[in-house]
Amino acid sequence: MRRRGFVVSLSTHIGMSSQISLFKVGLHSPANTHNHKDNLSRYTPKEISNLEDAFDLFNSMIRMHPLPCVVRFNQLFGKIVRMKHYSSVIFLYNQMGLLGIVPNLYTFNILINCFSHLRNTSSSLSVLGKLIKIGYEPNTVTMNTLVKGFFVEGKAAEAAKCFRKMTEADCVPDMITYSTLVNCFCKMGDTDSAIDLLEQMEEKFGKPDVIAYNTVIDCLCKDGLFFGALNILSEMTRQGIVPDVVTYTSLIHGACKIGQWKEARRLLNEMIGQRISPNVITFNVFIDKLCKDGLVADAMKVFSQMASQGIVPDVVTYNSLIHGACKLGKWKEGARLLSEMVRRKLNPNVITFNILIDAACKEGLFDDATVLFSEMINKGIVPNVVTYTSLIHGACMIGQWKEATRLLNEMVGRKIIPNVRTFNVFVDKLCKEGIVEDARGVVEIMVHKGIKPTVVTYNSVLDGYCLRGEIVEAEKLFDIMSGNGCECNVSSYSILINGYCKNKRIGEALRLFRELCSKGLNPNVVTYTTLVGGLCKVGRTQDARELFKKMQASSQLPDCQTCNILLDGLCKNGKLEEAMALFQEMEEKKLHLDIVSHTILIRGMCKAGNVAAAKKLFCSLSSKGLQPDVRTYSVMIDGLLVGGLVAEALNLHREMEEKSCCPDSCTYNLMIRGLIRNNETSRAGQLANEMVERGFSANCSTLDMFVDLVAKGELDPSLQPVGLKIL
Repeated sequence: MRRRGFVVSLSTHIGMSSQISLFKVGLHSPANTHNHKDNLSRYTPKEISNLEDAFDLFNSMIRMHPLPCVVRFNQLFGKIVRMKHYSSVIFLYNQMGLLGIVPNLYTFNILINCFSHLRNTSSSLSVLGKLIKIGYEPNTVTMNTLVKGFFVEGKAAEAAKCFRKMTEADCVPDMITYSTLVNCFCKMGDTDSAIDLLEQMEEKFGKPDVIAYNTVIDCLCKDGLFFGALNILSEMTRQGIVPDVVTYTSLIHGACKIGQWKEARRLLNEMIGQRISPNVITFNVFIDKLCKDGLVADAMKVFSQMASQGIVPDVVTYNSLIHGACKLGKWKEGARLLSEMVRRKLNPNVITFNILIDAACKEGLFDDATVLFSEMINKGIVPNVVTYTSLIHGACMIGQWKEATRLLNEMVGRKIIPNVRTFNVFVDKLCKEGIVEDARGVVEIMVHKGIKPTVVTYNSVLDGYCLRGEIVEAEKLFDIMSGNGCECNVSSYSILINGYCKNKRIGEALRLFRELCSKGLNPNVVTYTTLVGGLCKVGRTQDARELFKKMQASSQLPDCQTCNILLDGLCKNGKLEEAMALFQEMEEKKLHLDIVSHTILIRGMCKAGNVAAAKKLFCSLSSKGLQPDVRTYSVMIDGLLVGGLVAEALNLHREMEEKSCCPDSCTYNLMIRGLIRNNETSRAGQLANEMVERGFSANCSTLDMFVDLVAKGELDPSLQPVGLKIL
């Protein structure tokens, strides 16, 4: 009966896969008891390759008369531990105890190790108590195992306490103890304690080994403490310990992490100079960080150096380069790298294709994305949720809703479960198209499928309502978000504030802004910019300026759009002097002012009749490294014509053409009306003819002027055909 209990109990520990084989050996009869000798001759702990063999051997060992000594069982347990079947060792230990086999210290150490790996240090401590009760003294291995177990469970304080008790008792910590502690403290981010231990290691054992130093250096670099890691390197070399490829790879990673590219390059050259050969991981770390920071050209130089060192790139290398190229909008370069990769007989993986498919979809190249998808399938690479989400996003971007739905059904058919991001893509695109009702339907499907909508989901719907001017619906959704366990974030507030501002409900917008601040949320650049624009729209420019100052005082640096909105608001509200003062203040503070900023001020000056100042600002553009665009030229030409400076306006029009800045419909209409106002009807007619030939048409204001000219009989007879074309 005991044997049957043994098998049934075991099946609950290791699953049904082992149950059949254990019935075979566990339910024996007198006719097959001799098999244990065959099993013992067949298996020794060294020759066991799987769990079934291990249990087969254990079953044979416990039938022997006399029973084998505990050492043989320890050897078997050690083998099972190396196979990482910790629960099975614990189970077999209990069975061994039922048979009266007395464990020794080595057995207890194995058992503590198993419990530690299973994150069960309370049981480890129970084993410790038992071995002490029996009369054994814990040794260094016992305590090392316990220390490591505490760290596995994240119990740093208990690990440190255990270490202190070791030092207080006769159990002397060894190099392994210190190395374990250094490694564990580093994994928990406690580099100060790790460095203290390095110093203790030096005092007790002489210089620590390269592995201990590498552990601390790697930890410091991951925490962004690169220069601290360099100090450890100096100490390491002072001790006469030669750094290896791991040391330099960690340091290069640390330098890249904080943007110290020159230092990373120096370290790479230094290691090569010291005849320490960088490996593919060293180069991959460098290339990946450069690409993530948009420095793809520099990454390609490192890639070339990699080849010169005889290091063969792998799929990780190419994935980094492809991702870097795609981030810069260079999808074709990414596709070229894929072709190069295939030529080198390197197999792209799902990550490679996902990067390219996602980039193609974001650039509107949906057909190219589907071609890549087909290539991926043909290569036997299984798509995942990221692949399909990117394709669905691409289909939605170009309005192919049926294709997006087909892809969703296909991914479900492939047993790939859509995640919240997949549904968010649908919701966001539907809302941007103004189809909010359908978006709400998608949210209901999410909830039905057990996928909880996130704040991103709700923000998309909130934005959709605001875009449609349905502020009441937006307010309702905003109020129920918290009730659904989805707290509104800064983006939620900014979206509704924008909705209020567009509807000139500035009181509600300011109330919501105060509520946002009272909840401990920090308004971002978008929040401030939206509210500044809203205040300007209702003529409250002084309040807009005060908010602009408050923004700067709160360490939120205004971006170019914030500056432009405030400048435009001041100019449109007749506050030109304030706009000019603000412009000068921004220049003094080195805030970025682009061609749009200058165009706004030029238009404001022209509108106020200060054409001379507008001309001066226009002429200063080239010295600031700015190139006037069609809007800038149009504004300046219009200002000159309003000021009666026809010749200068026509000269500027010619300059515009010479600089390959082609006039648009706005330019032509402004010039035609300006020339008519200046009684230059003949030239106005010529421009009107040119405008029509270039495929542009007159707007309502220009048409009214021509109708008025015809009605008064003031249109030159030779230009009547042009007038008819326009009309």
